[in-house]
Amino acid sequence: MRYFLAALLALVLSGCDNNTQEPESAPGEATDMSAAVADIPATDWQNNADQTFQNGAAAWQQAMNDFEQNREQAQLDALREQLESWYAAFVDHYLLAASRACQLNQQELLNRMDTWPLYPGYLDALPEWPESGLISDPYLEMTRKSLRTQHGATDASEASLGFAALFVALNGTEETPKALPLLAGDDEIALRRREYLQLATEQLLTDAKLLSVEAPLDSQALKCGLEHTLARDARKASTDLEAEGLFIPATVREVNAERLLKGVRNMDQTALEAWAEKAPGIEEALAASKKEGPDALATWLNQP
Repeated sequence: MRYFLAALLALVLSGCDNNTQEPESAPGEATDMSAAVADIPATDWQNNADQTFQNGAAAWQQAMNDFEQNREQAQLDALREQLESWYAAFVDHYLLAASRACQLNQQELLNRMDTWPLYPGYLDALPEWPESGLISDPYLEMTRKSLRTQHGATDASEASLGFAALFVALNGTEETPKALPLLAGDDEIALRRREYLQLATEQLLTDAKLLSVEAPLDSQALKCGLEHTLARDARKASTDLEAEGLFIPATVREVNAERLLKGVRNMDQTALEAWAEKAPGIEEALAASKKEGPDALATWLNQP
């Protein structure tokens, strides 16, 4: 089973080209899909996921406004809490997002929304490298376009966008989160750091909208989404990253450990019932995963 999960992880990572361009087709146009094949209803599931995500985004943006108006520790603490809550909303519905990415052939776009492990010093200064990172680079124009260009520029782990990158910019990489002056100061770097939070947020909202379509799903898209979800679950436990300079934010590990598989088991019931007609055994595998964890789902996926 370890080999199976490792293979899934390799498959997902090998397909991630982080120089992602927005698809030319309009949101809602599925790739190589037909109504006859894509007949698993997902409207309620999609609407619920979208609403939850948008609510989290709105609360996070309000917290950013509050912090800009009153740059004190209480507002910074609230900002960190709201980012974690927004991220939890994303993880809760990751199976749907991954299935849409498979349906639309946009896995690299989904990866841009939350790239990890990542090189934290690529984005922001580290204690041992106080002037490192894109945020500290005075020659880099701080725009969404420039951040998209820099994302995965030479390596998949060079993240300039996404939730994990937001956690690095907001919290840093140490057990103790970044000190208030690093975000609240009036110096150029603190200003650029706050600008970054706003721009990365705008890109996340754009990417989420591109993955939200009013269309049914098919069984293969859901299976593909489940494969990516299990690969993500395996990746969250990655160790021995320090020697390679890689990093997974603590909040990313914790939220995924707590909510990722729970979100799979709590998928929309109407969609699950329709999926079960096409893919016998998925309901039983989901039930078994409560005790067996991801192995039950991996075994189902790996069956002939």
